[in-house]
Amino acid sequence: MKRFRLPAFVFSITLTFAAVMPAILHGWGDEGHRYVSRVAVEKLPADMPAFFAKAVERIVFLGPEPDRWRDNRQLFSALREAGGPDHFIDMDMAGPRAFAVIPNDRYRFTDWVREMGLVPKEVGFLPYAALETHEKVQVMFRLWRETQDPAEKEQVEQNIVYYAGVLGHYIADGAQPLHTTIHYNGWSGSANPENFSRDPLHSRFESEYVRAQIKREDFSSLVATAKRLNDPFAEIMNHLFSSLDKVPELYRLEKTARWDKSNRNPASKKFVAERLAAAAQLLSNLWYTAWVDSAVTAERR
Repeated sequence: MKRFRLPAFVFSITLTFAAVMPAILHGWGDEGHRYVSRVAVEKLPADMPAFFAKAVERIVFLGPEPDRWRDNRQLFSALREAGGPDHFIDMDMAGPRAFAVIPNDRYRFTDWVREMGLVPKEVGFLPYAALETHEKVQVMFRLWRETQDPAEKEQVEQNIVYYAGVLGHYIADGAQPLHTTIHYNGWSGSANPENFSRDPLHSRFESEYVRAQIKREDFSSLVATAKRLNDPFAEIMNHLFSSLDKVPELYRLEKTARWDKSNRNPASKKFVAERLAAAAQLLSNLWYTAWVDSAVTAERR
């Protein structure tokens, strides 16, 4: 089969454009994602399959995985365009609490968003990326229970670890308040009653500050042993709304101490530690729920 080949001058222009594109905004940078995944593994109950905890280093490595797919050096933007909206959901794009009750299906949500006159890819699909990946983990756990062949069981284990690691990324993104709001990189819009900063702060907050000032020991004690969740999608949405509610506080803290590597404000550290703890708690709960519920056939929600 013939391969499509761009003319040399088009290829050159494409690479030049990629080189000058602004940096893609990532959730928590590399460090925060890895911290969340490691703490989540540490909080799993003893009845979780032993292979899972033994794969901790692989799970931690996979925490930043979906950000790696956003590499702007690719010749085509297909992967970035398809996966980019999975990292956020701007729940304040519509009226207050308009997203309080939304479908648990990505495509029905897309139709619903269009009916409100909004563009789905601009609103984002983060809760669906999280729910879909959680269900992949559960399906693989069910297959692991049923598979008798040792070689195949090992293959299934690798799949479980992979999807579990990727799930960690989306749950951590959901704990980052700037991934739930239109004010994701400086306060936007004409209304700004508290005179919040309009300067870009996304990377300063989630990457520069976390890299310099946060360790996993700062929040691991805030995370309890994982428990089974009755309604994973409802818990994911509660997680996102909790982050959205924290957006004003994040901007108020910027007034007190700028979000950067030199920020040693105790209130800033407490804020970030609690957000990372929320991510680790929900992630550990979702992994454990996927394991426990894989033993039964759940009713379709």
